[in-house]
Amino acid sequence: MCGLGEYPFTILDIAAILRLPVRRELSDSVYVDCPFCQKRKGKLNLNIRKDVWRCNRCGESGHMFQLYARLRNISVDEAKLELIDLLGQDIAMPSIELPQAKTVAKERPNVEQSPLAEPEEIDKTMRALLSLLTLTEAHRKHLRDVRGLTDEQIEYLGLKSTASYKQCYHIPQKLMAQGCKIEGVPGFYIGKKGRWMVNFGTRTAGILVPVRNVDGLIQGAQIRLDIPIKDDDDDPEDEGTKYIWFSTSTKYKGASSGSPVNFIGDPCARVVYVTEGCLKAGIAHCLMERTFLSVQGANNLSGLKAVLPRLRENGTEELIEAHDMDKFSNDAVALGASKLYLLARQHGMKCQSLTWNPNYKGVDDWRIALKRKAQSAGDEGKMNFKGLFLSGRCDFGHIRDCAEAWHDGAGPGETLGDFLGLTAPEYAAYCRSDRELMELLEKQRHVQSFRIYQLDFSNGQTKPFAFQGIKVLLDEGYKQPPAAEYCLVHEGQMIIPTAQTEAETLGRIFEDFNDDLPAGYRGRSVAPSDVIELFDSVERRYFYCDKGKFVKVRFSPALARSMTEDTDGQAGGRNG
Repeated sequence: MCGLGEYPFTILDIAAILRLPVRRELSDSVYVDCPFCQKRKGKLNLNIRKDVWRCNRCGESGHMFQLYARLRNISVDEAKLELIDLLGQDIAMPSIELPQAKTVAKERPNVEQSPLAEPEEIDKTMRALLSLLTLTEAHRKHLRDVRGLTDEQIEYLGLKSTASYKQCYHIPQKLMAQGCKIEGVPGFYIGKKGRWMVNFGTRTAGILVPVRNVDGLIQGAQIRLDIPIKDDDDDPEDEGTKYIWFSTSTKYKGASSGSPVNFIGDPCARVVYVTEGCLKAGIAHCLMERTFLSVQGANNLSGLKAVLPRLRENGTEELIEAHDMDKFSNDAVALGASKLYLLARQHGMKCQSLTWNPNYKGVDDWRIALKRKAQSAGDEGKMNFKGLFLSGRCDFGHIRDCAEAWHDGAGPGETLGDFLGLTAPEYAAYCRSDRELMELLEKQRHVQSFRIYQLDFSNGQTKPFAFQGIKVLLDEGYKQPPAAEYCLVHEGQMIIPTAQTEAETLGRIFEDFNDDLPAGYRGRSVAPSDVIELFDSVERRYFYCDKGKFVKVRFSPALARSMTEDTDGQAGGRNG
Protein backbone atom coordinates (compact mmCIF):
# COMPACT_ATOMS: atom_id res chain seq x y z
CA MET A 1 0.00 0.00 0.00
CA CYS A 2 1.28 3.44 -0.88
CA GLY A 3 1.09 6.25 1.63
CA LEU A 4 -0.02 9.72 0.59
CA GLY A 5 2.87 12.01 -0.23
CA GLU A 6 5.29 9.16 -0.78
CA TYR A 7 5.20 9.78 -4.53
CA PRO A 8 4.58 13.00 -6.50
CA PHE A 9 1.32 11.58 -7.93
CA THR A 10 -1.81 9.71 -6.85
CA ILE A 11 -4.00 6.91 -8.11
CA LEU A 12 -6.13 9.56 -9.86
CA ASP A 13 -3.17 10.59 -11.98
CA ILE A 14 -2.66 6.96 -12.95
CA ALA A 15 -6.35 6.60 -13.81
CA ALA A 16 -6.09 9.63 -16.08
CA ILE A 17 -3.08 8.14 -17.86
CA LEU A 18 -4.88 4.83 -18.32
CA ARG A 19 -7.96 6.71 -19.57
CA LEU A 20 -10.37 4.97 -17.22
CA PRO A 21 -13.72 6.80 -17.52
CA VAL A 22 -14.95 8.26 -14.23
CA ARG A 23 -18.59 7.38 -13.60
CA ARG A 24 -19.15 8.56 -10.03
CA GLU A 25 -17.27 10.75 -7.52
CA LEU A 26 -17.44 10.39 -3.74
CA SER A 27 -15.65 12.32 -1.02
CA ASP A 28 -12.80 9.85 -0.66
CA SER A 29 -13.01 7.74 -3.82
CA VAL A 30 -14.16 7.60 -7.41
CA TYR A 31 -15.73 4.85 -9.49
CA VAL A 32 -14.28 4.18 -12.92
CA ASP A 33 -14.85 1.56 -15.59
CA CYS A 34 -13.30 -1.75 -14.60
CA PRO A 35 -11.06 -3.13 -17.35
CA PHE A 36 -11.15 -6.59 -15.78
CA CYS A 37 -14.94 -7.13 -15.78
CA GLN A 38 -17.10 -8.45 -18.56
CA LYS A 39 -19.45 -5.56 -17.77
CA ARG A 40 -17.09 -2.84 -16.76
CA LYS A 41 -19.24 0.30 -16.45
CA GLY A 42 -18.28 2.16 -13.26
CA LYS A 43 -17.47 -0.85 -11.08
CA LEU A 44 -13.84 -0.16 -10.09
CA ASN A 45 -13.41 1.91 -6.91
CA LEU A 46 -10.27 4.05 -6.61
CA ASN A 47 -9.61 4.99 -2.98
CA ILE A 48 -8.05 8.47 -3.00
CA ARG A 49 -6.85 8.41 0.59
CA LYS A 50 -5.06 5.06 0.38
CA ASP A 51 -4.18 4.95 -3.34
CA VAL A 52 -5.66 1.46 -3.69
CA TRP A 53 -8.32 0.01 -6.00
CA ARG A 54 -10.90 -2.72 -5.89
CA CYS A 55 -13.78 -3.93 -8.02
CA ASN A 56 -16.69 -5.18 -5.93
CA ARG A 57 -17.99 -7.07 -8.93
CA CYS A 58 -15.02 -9.14 -10.06
CA GLY A 59 -12.90 -8.91 -6.89
CA GLU A 60 -9.73 -7.63 -8.58
CA SER A 61 -7.77 -5.28 -6.29
CA GLY A 62 -4.36 -3.90 -5.42
CA HIS A 63 -2.31 -0.72 -4.98
CA MET A 64 -1.93 1.92 -7.66
CA PHE A 65 1.25 0.49 -9.15
CA GLN A 66 -0.37 -2.92 -9.57
CA LEU A 67 -3.23 -1.33 -11.53
CA TYR A 68 -0.79 0.27 -13.95
CA ALA A 69 1.39 -2.85 -14.14
CA ARG A 70 -1.57 -5.15 -14.87
CA LEU A 71 -2.90 -3.01 -17.70
CA ARG A 72 0.53 -2.38 -19.21
CA ASN A 73 1.56 -6.03 -18.77
CA ILE A 74 4.79 -5.13 -16.97
CA SER A 75 6.20 -5.80 -13.52
CA VAL A 76 5.41 -3.60 -10.51
CA ASP A 77 9.03 -2.39 -10.35
CA GLU A 78 8.89 -1.41 -14.02
CA ALA A 79 5.58 0.34 -13.38
CA LYS A 80 7.09 2.43 -10.57
CA LEU A 81 10.03 3.55 -12.68
CA GLU A 82 7.82 4.34 -15.67
CA LEU A 83 5.32 6.34 -13.63
CA ILE A 84 7.98 8.30 -11.76
CA ASP A 85 9.55 9.15 -15.09
CA LEU A 86 6.23 10.16 -16.64
CA LEU A 87 4.38 11.88 -13.81
CA GLY A 88 7.42 13.25 -12.05
CA GLN A 89 8.11 15.27 -15.18
CA ASP A 90 4.43 15.80 -16.08
CA ILE A 91 4.90 14.11 -19.46
CA ALA A 92 1.84 12.86 -21.32
CA MET A 93 1.51 9.12 -21.76
CA PRO A 94 1.58 7.61 -25.26
CA SER A 95 -1.83 6.56 -26.55
CA ILE A 96 -3.27 3.42 -24.92
CA GLU A 97 -6.17 1.46 -26.39
CA LEU A 98 -8.61 2.12 -23.56
CA PRO A 99 -11.84 4.18 -23.40
CA GLN A 100 -11.64 7.98 -23.26
CA ALA A 101 -11.86 9.40 -19.76
CA LYS A 102 -13.28 12.45 -18.11
CA THR A 103 -10.71 14.87 -16.77
CA VAL A 104 -9.72 13.74 -13.28
CA ALA A 105 -8.78 16.54 -10.94
CA LYS A 106 -5.48 16.09 -9.11
CA GLU A 107 -6.77 17.80 -6.00
CA ARG A 108 -10.24 17.12 -4.68
CA PRO A 109 -11.79 19.07 -1.85
CA ASN A 110 -12.67 16.96 1.15
CA VAL A 111 -16.34 16.94 2.13
CA GLU A 112 -16.66 16.91 5.90
CA GLN A 113 -18.50 13.82 7.05
CA SER A 114 -20.23 13.02 10.32
CA PRO A 115 -18.94 10.09 12.39
CA LEU A 116 -21.25 7.12 11.98
CA ALA A 117 -23.86 6.98 14.74
CA GLU A 118 -24.18 4.01 17.06
CA PRO A 119 -26.16 1.00 15.68
CA GLU A 120 -29.01 1.54 18.14
CA GLU A 121 -29.27 5.22 17.18
CA ILE A 122 -29.30 4.42 13.45
CA ASP A 123 -31.98 1.79 14.02
CA LYS A 124 -34.19 4.18 16.01
CA THR A 125 -33.95 6.90 13.37
CA MET A 126 -34.51 4.53 10.45
CA ARG A 127 -37.58 2.96 12.08
CA ALA A 128 -39.00 6.41 12.77
CA LEU A 129 -38.29 7.41 9.16
CA LEU A 130 -40.11 4.35 7.84
CA SER A 131 -43.11 5.16 10.04
CA LEU A 132 -43.38 8.56 8.30
CA LEU A 133 -43.31 7.03 4.83
CA THR A 134 -46.07 5.27 2.92
CA LEU A 135 -46.14 2.82 0.02
CA THR A 136 -47.66 4.08 -3.21
CA GLU A 137 -50.26 1.98 -4.97
CA ALA A 138 -47.92 1.59 -7.96
CA HIS A 139 -45.17 0.20 -5.73
CA ARG A 140 -47.61 -2.07 -3.87
CA LYS A 141 -48.92 -3.41 -7.17
CA HIS A 142 -45.35 -4.15 -8.32
CA LEU A 143 -44.48 -5.93 -5.08
CA ARG A 144 -47.66 -8.01 -5.21
CA ASP A 145 -48.06 -8.72 -8.93
CA VAL A 146 -44.41 -8.91 -10.00
CA ARG A 147 -42.50 -9.86 -6.83
CA GLY A 148 -45.12 -12.25 -5.44
CA LEU A 149 -45.50 -10.72 -1.97
CA THR A 150 -48.65 -10.42 0.11
CA ASP A 151 -49.58 -7.22 1.96
CA GLU A 152 -48.53 -8.90 5.22
CA GLN A 153 -45.13 -9.80 3.80
CA ILE A 154 -44.64 -6.28 2.44
CA GLU A 155 -45.31 -4.90 5.92
CA TYR A 156 -43.03 -7.50 7.52
CA LEU A 157 -40.13 -6.48 5.25
CA GLY A 158 -40.77 -2.79 6.01
CA LEU A 159 -40.89 -1.73 2.36
CA LYS A 160 -41.86 1.90 1.76
CA SER A 161 -41.78 4.43 -1.07
CA THR A 162 -39.26 7.25 -0.96
CA ALA A 163 -40.75 10.64 -0.16
CA SER A 164 -41.05 13.63 -2.46
CA TYR A 165 -38.08 16.00 -2.51
CA LYS A 166 -40.49 18.60 -1.11
CA GLN A 167 -40.34 16.67 2.19
CA CYS A 168 -36.53 16.62 2.38
CA TYR A 169 -36.45 19.36 5.05
CA HIS A 170 -39.65 18.57 6.94
CA ILE A 171 -38.84 14.89 7.58
CA PRO A 172 -35.62 15.55 9.56
CA GLN A 173 -37.46 18.15 11.65
CA LYS A 174 -40.15 15.63 12.55
CA LEU A 175 -37.55 12.99 13.42
CA MET A 176 -35.56 15.34 15.64
CA ALA A 177 -38.79 16.37 17.38
CA GLN A 178 -39.26 12.68 18.22
CA GLY A 179 -35.82 12.60 19.83
CA CYS A 180 -34.10 10.81 16.94
CA LYS A 181 -30.46 11.48 16.16
CA ILE A 182 -29.88 12.69 12.61
CA GLU A 183 -26.17 13.35 12.52
CA GLY A 184 -24.19 10.28 11.54
CA VAL A 185 -27.18 8.40 10.15
CA PRO A 186 -26.74 7.41 6.46
CA GLY A 187 -29.15 9.30 4.22
CA PHE A 188 -29.09 12.60 6.16
CA TYR A 189 -26.90 15.67 5.62
CA ILE A 190 -26.76 19.45 6.03
CA GLY A 191 -27.88 21.32 2.93
CA LYS A 192 -26.72 24.63 1.47
CA LYS A 193 -28.99 26.63 3.78
CA GLY A 194 -27.53 24.97 6.88
CA ARG A 195 -30.56 22.79 7.48
CA TRP A 196 -30.67 19.04 7.97
CA MET A 197 -32.00 17.26 4.87
CA VAL A 198 -32.91 13.70 3.92
CA ASN A 199 -31.49 12.45 0.64
CA PHE A 200 -34.65 11.85 -1.41
CA GLY A 201 -35.07 13.16 -4.93
CA THR A 202 -36.90 12.69 -8.20
CA ARG A 203 -33.96 10.94 -9.90
CA THR A 204 -33.58 8.51 -6.98
CA ALA A 205 -37.26 7.83 -6.37
CA GLY A 206 -38.22 4.22 -5.74
CA ILE A 207 -38.84 1.57 -3.08
CA LEU A 208 -36.86 1.92 0.15
CA VAL A 209 -35.60 -1.49 1.34
CA PRO A 210 -34.33 -1.65 4.97
CA VAL A 211 -31.08 -3.50 5.68
CA ARG A 212 -30.87 -5.28 9.04
CA ASN A 213 -28.00 -6.83 10.97
CA VAL A 214 -28.04 -10.14 12.86
CA ASP A 215 -29.58 -8.40 15.89
CA GLY A 216 -32.44 -7.14 13.74
CA LEU A 217 -31.26 -3.52 13.91
CA ILE A 218 -31.78 -1.48 10.73
CA GLN A 219 -28.34 -0.20 9.72
CA GLY A 220 -29.16 1.32 6.36
CA ALA A 221 -31.31 0.93 3.30
CA GLN A 222 -31.21 0.50 -0.43
CA ILE A 223 -33.46 2.15 -2.98
CA ARG A 224 -34.88 0.12 -5.84
CA LEU A 225 -35.06 2.85 -8.43
CA ASP A 226 -38.22 3.46 -10.44
CA ILE A 227 -36.04 4.47 -13.38
CA PRO A 228 -32.60 2.79 -13.55
CA ILE A 229 -29.68 5.18 -13.88
CA LYS A 230 -27.83 4.96 -17.19
CA ASP A 231 -24.97 6.96 -18.67
CA ASP A 232 -25.38 8.49 -22.11
CA ASP A 233 -22.74 6.19 -23.59
CA ASP A 234 -24.05 2.98 -21.97
CA ASP A 235 -24.93 0.01 -24.14
CA PRO A 236 -28.64 0.38 -25.12
CA GLU A 237 -29.20 -3.21 -23.94
CA ASP A 238 -27.69 -2.46 -20.53
CA GLU A 239 -30.47 -2.23 -17.94
CA GLY A 240 -28.58 0.40 -15.96
CA THR A 241 -28.20 0.72 -12.20
CA LYS A 242 -31.37 -0.55 -10.49
CA TYR A 243 -30.30 -0.27 -6.84
CA ILE A 244 -28.45 2.47 -4.97
CA TRP A 245 -27.61 2.92 -1.31
CA PHE A 246 -29.62 5.40 0.76
CA SER A 247 -26.44 7.23 1.67
CA THR A 248 -24.86 10.69 1.90
CA SER A 249 -21.16 10.02 1.50
CA THR A 250 -20.77 12.98 -0.88
CA LYS A 251 -22.80 15.45 1.22
CA TYR A 252 -21.68 17.88 3.91
CA LYS A 253 -22.01 16.30 7.38
CA GLY A 254 -23.43 13.24 5.68
CA ALA A 255 -22.60 9.61 6.43
CA SER A 256 -21.80 6.65 4.25
CA SER A 257 -23.86 3.53 4.68
CA GLY A 258 -20.93 1.42 3.54
CA SER A 259 -22.06 -1.92 2.19
CA PRO A 260 -23.61 -3.74 5.16
CA VAL A 261 -24.71 -7.35 5.00
CA ASN A 262 -28.48 -7.82 5.23
CA PHE A 263 -29.78 -10.54 7.55
CA ILE A 264 -33.36 -11.78 7.69
CA GLY A 265 -34.61 -14.80 9.57
CA ASP A 266 -33.53 -16.79 12.63
CA PRO A 267 -30.12 -15.68 14.01
CA CYS A 268 -29.71 -19.17 15.47
CA ALA A 269 -30.60 -21.06 12.28
CA ARG A 270 -28.51 -24.16 11.60
CA VAL A 271 -28.57 -23.41 7.84
CA VAL A 272 -28.27 -19.91 6.35
CA TYR A 273 -28.70 -19.07 2.67
CA VAL A 274 -26.48 -16.42 1.05
CA THR A 275 -27.53 -14.44 -2.03
CA GLU A 276 -27.04 -11.04 -3.68
CA GLY A 277 -29.36 -8.10 -2.98
CA CYS A 278 -31.43 -7.27 0.09
CA LEU A 279 -34.82 -7.21 -1.66
CA LYS A 280 -34.07 -10.56 -3.31
CA ALA A 281 -33.16 -12.02 0.08
CA GLY A 282 -36.33 -10.66 1.68
CA ILE A 283 -38.57 -12.11 -1.03
CA ALA A 284 -36.81 -15.49 -0.94
CA HIS A 285 -37.08 -15.56 2.87
CA CYS A 286 -40.84 -14.94 2.70
CA LEU A 287 -41.44 -17.53 -0.01
CA MET A 288 -39.08 -20.24 1.30
CA GLU A 289 -39.31 -19.62 5.06
CA ARG A 290 -35.53 -19.88 5.28
CA THR A 291 -32.92 -17.61 6.86
CA PHE A 292 -31.06 -15.41 4.38
CA LEU A 293 -27.92 -13.29 4.31
CA SER A 294 -27.45 -10.96 1.37
CA VAL A 295 -24.32 -9.27 0.07
CA GLN A 296 -24.27 -6.39 -2.38
CA GLY A 297 -22.31 -7.94 -5.22
CA ALA A 298 -21.05 -11.52 -5.54
CA ASN A 299 -17.49 -10.52 -4.68
CA ASN A 300 -18.31 -7.99 -1.96
CA LEU A 301 -17.93 -10.45 0.92
CA SER A 302 -16.07 -8.24 3.39
CA GLY A 303 -19.19 -7.79 5.52
CA LEU A 304 -19.50 -11.55 5.96
CA LYS A 305 -16.16 -11.75 7.75
CA ALA A 306 -17.66 -9.98 10.75
CA VAL A 307 -21.02 -11.78 10.62
CA LEU A 308 -19.94 -15.41 10.21
CA PRO A 309 -18.14 -15.74 13.59
CA ARG A 310 -21.30 -14.49 15.28
CA LEU A 311 -23.48 -16.98 13.40
CA ARG A 312 -21.07 -19.80 14.19
CA GLU A 313 -21.37 -18.98 17.87
CA ASN A 314 -25.16 -19.01 17.47
CA GLY A 315 -25.07 -22.53 16.06
CA THR A 316 -25.00 -22.05 12.28
CA GLU A 317 -23.35 -25.10 10.71
CA GLU A 318 -23.93 -24.68 6.99
CA LEU A 319 -24.11 -21.93 4.36
CA ILE A 320 -26.07 -22.41 1.14
CA GLU A 321 -24.70 -20.27 -1.69
CA ALA A 322 -27.70 -19.01 -3.69
CA HIS A 323 -26.18 -16.48 -6.09
CA ASP A 324 -27.92 -15.86 -9.42
CA MET A 325 -27.64 -18.48 -12.16
CA ASP A 326 -25.16 -16.33 -14.07
CA LYS A 327 -22.57 -17.90 -11.76
CA PHE A 328 -22.42 -20.54 -14.52
CA SER A 329 -21.69 -17.98 -17.26
CA ASN A 330 -19.88 -15.15 -15.48
CA ASP A 331 -16.38 -15.70 -14.09
CA ALA A 332 -16.74 -12.83 -11.62
CA VAL A 333 -19.90 -14.23 -10.04
CA ALA A 334 -18.38 -17.72 -10.01
CA LEU A 335 -15.34 -16.32 -8.20
CA GLY A 336 -17.57 -14.79 -5.54
CA ALA A 337 -19.29 -18.15 -5.02
CA SER A 338 -15.88 -19.83 -4.62
CA LYS A 339 -14.80 -17.25 -2.05
CA LEU A 340 -17.91 -18.03 0.00
CA TYR A 341 -16.82 -21.68 0.20
CA LEU A 342 -13.42 -20.59 1.56
CA LEU A 343 -14.99 -18.24 4.12
CA ALA A 344 -17.32 -20.97 5.34
CA ARG A 345 -14.41 -23.38 5.76
CA GLN A 346 -12.40 -20.79 7.67
CA HIS A 347 -15.24 -20.49 10.18
CA GLY A 348 -15.85 -24.21 10.55
CA MET A 349 -18.98 -24.34 8.42
CA LYS A 350 -20.03 -26.48 5.50
CA CYS A 351 -21.06 -24.84 2.25
CA GLN A 352 -23.18 -26.05 -0.65
CA SER A 353 -24.39 -24.40 -3.84
CA LEU A 354 -28.12 -24.16 -4.46
CA THR A 355 -29.22 -24.71 -8.06
CA TRP A 356 -32.70 -24.41 -9.47
CA ASN A 357 -34.59 -24.24 -12.73
CA PRO A 358 -32.21 -22.14 -14.87
CA ASN A 359 -35.11 -20.52 -16.72
CA TYR A 360 -35.14 -18.19 -13.71
CA LYS A 361 -32.10 -16.05 -12.95
CA GLY A 362 -32.51 -15.48 -9.22
CA VAL A 363 -33.68 -17.65 -6.35
CA ASP A 364 -36.55 -15.19 -5.82
CA ASP A 365 -37.64 -15.43 -9.48
CA TRP A 366 -37.70 -19.21 -9.20
CA ARG A 367 -39.74 -19.28 -6.00
CA ILE A 368 -42.21 -16.73 -7.39
CA ALA A 369 -42.69 -18.93 -10.48
CA LEU A 370 -43.32 -22.01 -8.32
CA LYS A 371 -45.86 -20.09 -6.24
CA ARG A 372 -47.73 -18.95 -9.32
CA LYS A 373 -47.65 -22.41 -10.84
CA ALA A 374 -49.18 -23.85 -7.66
CA GLN A 375 -51.85 -21.14 -7.63
CA SER A 376 -52.79 -21.77 -11.27
CA ALA A 377 -52.87 -25.56 -10.96
CA GLY A 378 -56.24 -26.75 -12.20
CA ASP A 379 -57.14 -23.35 -13.65
CA GLU A 380 -56.37 -24.40 -17.21
CA GLY A 381 -59.00 -26.33 -19.13
CA LYS A 382 -58.61 -30.08 -18.93
CA MET A 383 -57.65 -31.97 -22.08
CA ASN A 384 -60.42 -34.14 -23.48
CA PHE A 385 -60.08 -37.88 -23.97
CA LYS A 386 -58.95 -37.67 -27.59
CA GLY A 387 -56.24 -35.14 -26.79
CA LEU A 388 -55.01 -37.25 -23.90
CA PHE A 389 -54.94 -40.45 -25.95
CA LEU A 390 -53.23 -38.92 -29.01
CA SER A 391 -50.50 -37.48 -26.79
CA GLY A 392 -49.97 -40.76 -24.95
CA ARG A 393 -51.19 -39.38 -21.63
CA CYS A 394 -53.78 -42.14 -21.11
CA ASP A 395 -54.64 -45.59 -22.41
CA PHE A 396 -57.80 -46.29 -24.39
CA GLY A 397 -59.59 -47.68 -21.35
CA HIS A 398 -59.79 -44.14 -19.93
CA ILE A 399 -62.68 -43.49 -22.33
CA ARG A 400 -65.00 -45.38 -19.97
CA ASP A 401 -64.11 -43.08 -17.07
CA CYS A 402 -64.78 -40.06 -19.29
CA ALA A 403 -68.14 -41.45 -20.41
CA GLU A 404 -69.17 -42.07 -16.81
CA ALA A 405 -68.14 -38.52 -15.87
CA TRP A 406 -70.32 -37.16 -18.69
CA HIS A 407 -73.30 -39.22 -17.54
CA ASP A 408 -72.75 -37.84 -14.02
CA GLY A 409 -73.10 -34.27 -15.29
CA ALA A 410 -69.64 -33.26 -16.52
CA GLY A 411 -69.62 -31.04 -19.61
CA PRO A 412 -73.13 -29.57 -19.28
CA GLY A 413 -74.67 -28.76 -22.65
CA GLU A 414 -72.23 -30.94 -24.56
CA THR A 415 -72.96 -34.16 -26.38
CA LEU A 416 -70.91 -37.17 -25.35
CA GLY A 417 -68.99 -37.00 -28.63
CA ASP A 418 -68.06 -33.36 -28.09
CA PHE A 419 -67.11 -34.07 -24.46
CA LEU A 420 -64.75 -36.83 -25.62
CA GLY A 421 -63.36 -34.59 -28.40
CA LEU A 422 -64.47 -36.92 -31.18
CA THR A 423 -65.50 -36.01 -34.71
CA ALA A 424 -68.85 -37.26 -36.02
CA PRO A 425 -67.27 -40.25 -37.88
CA GLU A 426 -65.20 -41.10 -34.80
CA TYR A 427 -68.22 -40.96 -32.53
CA ALA A 428 -70.16 -43.17 -34.94
CA ALA A 429 -67.29 -45.69 -34.84
CA TYR A 430 -67.31 -45.53 -31.02
CA CYS A 431 -71.02 -46.30 -31.00
CA ARG A 432 -70.34 -49.40 -33.06
CA SER A 433 -67.36 -50.67 -31.03
CA ASP A 434 -64.46 -49.54 -28.89
CA ARG A 435 -62.04 -51.42 -31.13
CA GLU A 436 -63.12 -49.57 -34.26
CA LEU A 437 -62.57 -46.17 -32.60
CA MET A 438 -59.21 -47.27 -31.19
CA GLU A 439 -57.99 -48.27 -34.66
CA LEU A 440 -59.03 -44.87 -36.03
CA LEU A 441 -57.21 -42.98 -33.28
CA GLU A 442 -54.08 -45.15 -33.43
CA LYS A 443 -53.57 -43.94 -37.01
CA GLN A 444 -53.52 -40.35 -35.75
CA ARG A 445 -50.55 -40.71 -33.42
CA HIS A 446 -46.97 -41.95 -33.56
CA VAL A 447 -43.86 -42.39 -31.43
CA GLN A 448 -41.30 -39.54 -31.42
CA SER A 449 -37.76 -40.29 -30.23
CA PHE A 450 -35.70 -37.47 -28.73
CA ARG A 451 -32.51 -36.68 -26.81
CA ILE A 452 -31.66 -33.82 -24.46
CA TYR A 453 -28.14 -32.36 -24.34
CA GLN A 454 -27.13 -29.92 -21.61
CA LEU A 455 -23.96 -28.00 -20.81
CA ASP A 456 -21.51 -29.96 -18.68
CA PHE A 457 -20.10 -28.07 -15.67
CA SER A 458 -18.27 -31.01 -14.11
CA ASN A 459 -14.89 -29.33 -14.79
CA GLY A 460 -15.92 -26.31 -12.70
CA GLN A 461 -15.55 -23.87 -15.60
CA THR A 462 -18.11 -21.27 -16.61
CA LYS A 463 -19.63 -21.15 -20.09
CA PRO A 464 -20.24 -17.59 -21.38
CA PHE A 465 -23.51 -18.54 -23.08
CA ALA A 466 -24.85 -20.81 -20.31
CA PHE A 467 -28.63 -20.48 -19.99
CA GLN A 468 -28.58 -17.69 -22.58
CA GLY A 469 -30.37 -17.23 -25.89
CA ILE A 470 -28.82 -17.97 -29.27
CA LYS A 471 -27.80 -14.32 -29.76
CA VAL A 472 -25.35 -14.62 -26.87
CA LEU A 473 -24.02 -17.90 -28.32
CA LEU A 474 -23.37 -16.20 -31.66
CA ASP A 475 -21.96 -13.06 -30.03
CA GLU A 476 -19.43 -15.27 -28.23
CA GLY A 477 -18.13 -16.38 -31.63
CA TYR A 478 -19.78 -19.80 -31.93
CA LYS A 479 -21.37 -20.77 -35.23
CA GLN A 480 -23.07 -23.76 -33.62
CA PRO A 481 -23.40 -25.10 -30.07
CA PRO A 482 -19.99 -26.57 -29.11
CA ALA A 483 -20.93 -30.22 -28.62
CA ALA A 484 -17.74 -30.95 -26.68
CA GLU A 485 -19.10 -28.71 -23.89
CA TYR A 486 -22.31 -30.74 -23.67
CA CYS A 487 -23.44 -33.98 -22.12
CA LEU A 488 -26.28 -36.27 -23.19
CA VAL A 489 -28.57 -36.31 -20.12
CA HIS A 490 -31.66 -38.06 -21.46
CA GLU A 491 -32.88 -40.25 -24.30
CA GLY A 492 -36.54 -41.05 -24.50
CA GLN A 493 -39.70 -41.44 -26.54
CA MET A 494 -43.12 -39.87 -26.40
CA ILE A 495 -46.39 -40.50 -28.22
CA ILE A 496 -47.54 -37.42 -30.12
CA PRO A 497 -50.38 -36.59 -32.53
CA THR A 498 -49.35 -37.09 -36.16
CA ALA A 499 -50.69 -33.62 -36.96
CA GLN A 500 -48.55 -32.00 -34.24
CA THR A 501 -45.98 -29.51 -35.55
CA GLU A 502 -42.26 -29.66 -34.78
CA ALA A 503 -42.56 -26.52 -32.66
CA GLU A 504 -45.40 -28.08 -30.66
CA THR A 505 -43.35 -31.22 -30.05
CA LEU A 506 -40.40 -29.19 -28.77
CA GLY A 507 -42.77 -27.15 -26.62
CA ARG A 508 -44.11 -30.33 -25.07
CA ILE A 509 -40.60 -31.54 -24.26
CA PHE A 510 -39.88 -28.15 -22.64
CA GLU A 511 -43.10 -28.40 -20.60
CA ASP A 512 -42.66 -32.06 -19.58
CA PHE A 513 -39.06 -31.55 -18.43
CA ASN A 514 -39.50 -28.48 -16.25
CA ASP A 515 -39.74 -28.28 -12.45
CA ASP A 516 -41.72 -31.53 -11.91
CA LEU A 517 -39.11 -33.73 -13.58
CA PRO A 518 -39.94 -37.31 -14.59
CA ALA A 519 -38.59 -40.18 -12.50
CA GLY A 520 -35.21 -41.37 -13.74
CA TYR A 521 -34.41 -38.12 -15.53
CA ARG A 522 -30.88 -37.01 -14.62
CA GLY A 523 -30.70 -33.54 -16.14
CA ARG A 524 -31.82 -30.04 -15.18
CA SER A 525 -35.05 -28.40 -16.25
CA VAL A 526 -34.83 -27.73 -19.98
CA ALA A 527 -33.68 -24.13 -20.43
CA PRO A 528 -31.91 -21.81 -22.90
CA SER A 529 -28.57 -23.21 -24.17
CA ASP A 530 -29.90 -26.80 -24.10
CA VAL A 531 -29.97 -28.75 -27.37
CA ILE A 532 -32.87 -31.06 -28.26
CA GLU A 533 -32.49 -33.81 -30.86
CA LEU A 534 -35.54 -35.19 -32.65
CA PHE A 535 -34.78 -38.36 -34.59
CA ASP A 536 -36.27 -41.33 -36.38
CA SER A 537 -34.98 -44.00 -38.75
CA VAL A 538 -34.56 -41.42 -41.51
CA GLU A 539 -32.99 -38.29 -40.02
CA ARG A 540 -31.78 -36.37 -36.97
CA ARG A 541 -32.67 -32.73 -36.32
CA TYR A 542 -31.13 -30.48 -33.65
CA PHE A 543 -32.68 -27.45 -31.97
CA TYR A 544 -31.15 -24.85 -29.64
CA CYS A 545 -33.41 -23.75 -26.80
CA ASP A 546 -33.70 -19.99 -27.22
CA LYS A 547 -35.68 -17.53 -25.11
CA GLY A 548 -39.27 -18.67 -25.63
CA LYS A 549 -38.60 -20.71 -28.78
CA PHE A 550 -36.34 -23.30 -30.43
CA VAL A 551 -33.91 -22.56 -33.27
CA LYS A 552 -32.69 -25.23 -35.67
CA VAL A 553 -28.89 -25.64 -35.46
CA ARG A 554 -26.07 -27.91 -36.49
CA PHE A 555 -24.70 -30.14 -33.73
CA SER A 556 -22.08 -32.88 -33.49
CA PRO A 557 -23.36 -35.39 -30.90
CA ALA A 558 -20.30 -37.63 -31.22
CA LEU A 559 -18.31 -34.92 -29.40
CA ALA A 560 -20.72 -34.72 -26.45
CA ARG A 561 -20.08 -36.69 -23.26
CA SER A 562 -22.03 -39.89 -22.81
CA MET A 563 -24.70 -40.19 -20.17
CA THR A 564 -23.17 -41.44 -16.89
CA GLU A 565 -24.17 -41.48 -13.26
CA ASP A 566 -21.71 -38.70 -12.35
CA THR A 567 -23.61 -36.23 -14.54
CA ASP A 568 -26.55 -36.08 -12.12
CA GLY A 569 -27.66 -32.49 -11.59
CA GLN A 570 -25.11 -31.25 -14.15
CA ALA A 571 -24.88 -27.79 -12.65
CA GLY A 572 -23.59 -29.28 -9.42
CA GLY A 573 -24.49 -28.44 -5.84
CA ARG A 574 -27.76 -28.79 -4.00
CA ASN A 575 -30.88 -28.84 -6.20
CA GLY A 576 -33.81 -26.75 -5.07
